[in-house]
Amino acid sequence: LSSYFIYNSMGAVDEQAIDDLHLVLHLAKNIHVKSKKGQDSERNTELSQYFPMFLWVLRDFHLRLIDEKGSQLTEKEYLENALRPVPAQPDKNKLRDVIKELFRDRDCCTIVRPVADEADLRNVQRLPYESLRPQFRTQVEAFVKKVYMNLKPKKVEGTSMDGSMFINLASEYCKAINASAVPTIQSAWTSVVQHQLRLCLKDAVQVYRSQMNDKAMQHLPMTADQLHDIHKAAKTEANKLFIPPKFDGNDPKFREYCAELATRAKQLYEHVKQENVNSSQRQCERFAKELYGRQIENKLNVKGSYQNFDQLMADWGHVRKTYLSKTAGPAQIEILSGYMFERMVESLQRTWDDFKAASEERHGSLQQRAAEAEAKSGQVRDSLDNERSRQHESLEVAKKQWLTERIELERQLEDSRRSAEEAERRASRERAQLVDSERGLRERIKLLEERLQSSSGESRRGGYPNSGGGGATADELSSLRDSVVAMMSEVRGIDMERSQLEMKSEHERQLMGLERKFQRQLTDARRRNEGLIESLRQTYEDEVDSLKTHRGELIGRNKDLERELERAKGEVEVLKHRVSSAENERTLQRRFIDNAQRQSELVVSFLERCPGRGGREMQGIHEELGALSVNDPHARGPDGGSSSHGNRDAASRRGTGGPYAAANAAVFR
Repeated sequence: LSSYFIYNSMGAVDEQAIDDLHLVLHLAKNIHVKSKKGQDSERNTELSQYFPMFLWVLRDFHLRLIDEKGSQLTEKEYLENALRPVPAQPDKNKLRDVIKELFRDRDCCTIVRPVADEADLRNVQRLPYESLRPQFRTQVEAFVKKVYMNLKPKKVEGTSMDGSMFINLASEYCKAINASAVPTIQSAWTSVVQHQLRLCLKDAVQVYRSQMNDKAMQHLPMTADQLHDIHKAAKTEANKLFIPPKFDGNDPKFREYCAELATRAKQLYEHVKQENVNSSQRQCERFAKELYGRQIENKLNVKGSYQNFDQLMADWGHVRKTYLSKTAGPAQIEILSGYMFERMVESLQRTWDDFKAASEERHGSLQQRAAEAEAKSGQVRDSLDNERSRQHESLEVAKKQWLTERIELERQLEDSRRSAEEAERRASRERAQLVDSERGLRERIKLLEERLQSSSGESRRGGYPNSGGGGATADELSSLRDSVVAMMSEVRGIDMERSQLEMKSEHERQLMGLERKFQRQLTDARRRNEGLIESLRQTYEDEVDSLKTHRGELIGRNKDLERELERAKGEVEVLKHRVSSAENERTLQRRFIDNAQRQSELVVSFLERCPGRGGREMQGIHEELGALSVNDPHARGPDGGSSSHGNRDAASRRGTGGPYAAANAAVFR
């Protein structure tokens, strides 16, 4: 039962001490390794495999460790010398042989008395450790160190025992002894191993279930790779309870319980996988519908939200990125390549229909606007032509009227000038005549005054008036006065005529000023009319150019829309071709996977029929095949919904995994 047997005796190794080990001989007689009986030497050899290390402690040792020649001996050499055969003592030698055969790993340790005084020896328990003999303390410390250095767990059949196994093994021995049967180590150990395997299986299944509940079931959904990693980690933790040296890996019972653990783990794993698929299906459908309705369908319901296919594909890229970041699990690619791909094709078709209807409507509107622009251009051109004609006619009429008035004014001016010149010449002649007449009159007046004065003097000198002579002079004066008055009147008339001529001349100058002002106004009016005509012409030309430019832009935009429609048609055709290619590739991939599965199952069936190929090894192959062919989300059937990208990934992994790799690994193992 023990892994380190420490036998404690007093004094040296002598015959009495060896006789006290008779229990070993009785154990050899009453304990068997196997149920069948054999020779004593065979039993001892078999028992030695199960016996512990042996340490013989000799207390109160008083001898010197030297041999017959006086050479120094070690404690182990001293024990070997004591167990050497004694001549002519077969019974004693038999006991020595049994001890050496059963305890193959043996050693000895000597310890002197702790104190030299007998009185102190009786109360040695009360003495402090420092008061004991230094040699005793050194030997005790060496003994403790040796024990702890050589102490190992108990092993049976190469398997380390724990407390539960130790108790079960002791119970099996006690049951056999109490039933008056011979204790058999292998039978007892087999019962212990089976009991321990049952406990380990229960604990391992519980560990696997706990790991899957904590790390998988509480965090669904997740990718198949993550779930498989958790499964592998949980299975590794569960298998740690079966890892040698606790059990022998070649034991059939051990492999049987390992296979049972693998079966139960696979059942639990299949349940978790199905839950993961269902959870992933619900989550992916919910997010797919929500993202499509919020980011795509709402915009599709509002016409004009998408100006081109690039905007729609940008929104789909954002939807895909958000969907992949918020979803997980096996159904992620299925929903993406199924439901969302159908919605994408539907949205492209709806966008194409909207673009087509908008293009047709815009084309009709552009044609109508072009016709209206042409009509408006014709109206503007006609109105400009009419305005130009009207302005030209009014200018011609004004020009003719101006020429007529000018000629008339020039004629009147010339007549006035000639009349003025004639009146000036007549006035000059009359003025000269008047001056001559005035000069003659002045001379006559002066002559008459002189005659009158001379007549008056003669009268005053004669003392009487000369009435006859005086009357004649008075008449002359009166006629002269009348002549002067007439002349003065004529002079005033001439002055008045002169004033009238000056006024007429001033009037003619005013007329000439008015003529020049009219000419300037006419010139300004002509210049303004010409500027207005030029402005109208420029406006007409600009309007025509603008209409031509607008028409060109409309034609160019119409051509761009037609090209965009053609490009959209091409993109739709490419998408349809990609969908067809993806479906074909997925069909080929599914066929390849089915063929690979059938071939791998045939290989496994062949390996199971081969001798030495089964049990835990075949169970590992089955699990690896299941992980590669069933759990791989890229190798799903028609309901798995693998995308073209997933098919390419699966195809790229054919060289490094898959059922062929598992089968080949099993064959070459």
